[in-house]
Amino acid sequence: MCTIPINSVLEPGWDSASMAMEAIILRTLHWFGLLDYRRELIEGQRFGERRFYRKTALFDRFLLFDVRTEVMATIRH
Repeated sequence: MCTIPINSVLEPGWDSASMAMEAIILRTLHWFGLLDYRRELIEGQRFGERRFYRKTALFDRFLLFDVRTEVMATIRH
Protein backbone atom coordinates (compact mmCIF):
# COMPACT_ATOMS: atom_id res chain seq x y z
CA MET A 1 0.00 0.00 0.00
CA CYS A 2 2.94 2.35 0.49
CA THR A 3 4.34 2.25 -3.03
CA ILE A 4 1.65 1.66 -5.64
CA PRO A 5 -2.04 1.94 -4.72
CA ILE A 6 -3.97 -1.03 -6.05
CA ASN A 7 -7.73 -1.14 -5.59
CA SER A 8 -7.77 -4.90 -5.00
CA VAL A 9 -5.61 -4.45 -1.87
CA LEU A 10 -8.14 -2.09 -0.34
CA GLU A 11 -11.23 -4.15 -1.15
CA PRO A 12 -12.24 -6.85 1.31
CA GLY A 13 -12.26 -10.28 -0.20
CA TRP A 14 -10.75 -13.72 0.04
CA ASP A 15 -7.21 -13.35 1.34
CA SER A 16 -5.56 -16.48 -0.04
CA ALA A 17 -2.02 -15.43 0.94
CA SER A 18 -2.93 -15.21 4.65
CA MET A 19 -4.78 -18.50 4.52
CA ALA A 20 -1.83 -20.24 2.86
CA MET A 21 0.64 -18.78 5.37
CA GLU A 22 -1.45 -20.01 8.26
CA ALA A 23 -2.20 -23.43 6.76
CA ILE A 24 1.30 -24.27 5.58
CA ILE A 25 3.64 -22.52 8.01
CA LEU A 26 1.95 -21.39 11.23
CA ARG A 27 -0.13 -24.53 11.85
CA THR A 28 2.86 -26.76 11.20
CA LEU A 29 4.97 -24.82 13.71
CA HIS A 30 2.08 -25.11 16.18
CA TRP A 31 1.90 -28.89 15.72
CA PHE A 32 5.62 -29.18 16.49
CA GLY A 33 5.19 -27.11 19.66
CA LEU A 34 7.11 -24.09 18.41
CA LEU A 35 4.10 -21.72 18.50
CA ASP A 36 1.23 -21.19 20.93
CA TYR A 37 -2.19 -20.61 19.39
CA ARG A 38 -5.30 -18.86 20.66
CA ARG A 39 -8.43 -17.58 18.98
CA GLU A 40 -11.09 -15.03 19.85
CA LEU A 41 -14.52 -14.76 18.30
CA ILE A 42 -15.35 -11.42 16.69
CA GLU A 43 -18.43 -9.95 18.31
CA GLY A 44 -21.37 -9.63 15.95
CA GLN A 45 -20.04 -12.09 13.38
CA ARG A 46 -21.23 -15.66 13.27
CA PHE A 47 -18.13 -17.23 11.76
CA GLY A 48 -15.51 -14.52 12.26
CA GLU A 49 -12.57 -15.07 14.57
CA ARG A 50 -9.14 -13.62 15.23
CA ARG A 51 -6.21 -15.99 15.48
CA PHE A 52 -3.13 -15.22 17.56
CA TYR A 53 0.20 -17.05 17.42
CA ARG A 54 3.09 -16.62 19.86
CA LYS A 55 6.56 -18.17 19.99
CA THR A 56 7.26 -20.82 22.63
CA ALA A 57 10.58 -21.38 24.40
CA LEU A 58 11.39 -24.15 21.90
CA PHE A 59 11.16 -21.78 18.92
CA ASP A 60 14.52 -20.08 19.52
CA ARG A 61 16.18 -23.42 20.26
CA PHE A 62 15.20 -24.87 16.86
CA LEU A 63 15.17 -21.86 14.55
CA LEU A 64 17.91 -19.27 14.24
CA PHE A 65 17.89 -16.38 11.82
CA ASP A 66 21.28 -14.78 11.28
CA VAL A 67 20.54 -11.65 9.27
CA ARG A 68 23.50 -9.53 8.24
CA THR A 69 23.10 -6.14 6.67
CA GLU A 70 25.46 -4.53 4.23
CA VAL A 71 27.83 -1.98 5.74
CA MET A 72 27.60 1.25 3.77
CA ALA A 73 30.53 3.65 3.50
CA THR A 74 28.26 6.47 2.31
CA ILE A 75 24.58 7.25 2.50
CA ARG A 76 22.67 6.24 -0.62
CA HIS A 77 19.43 7.94 -1.62
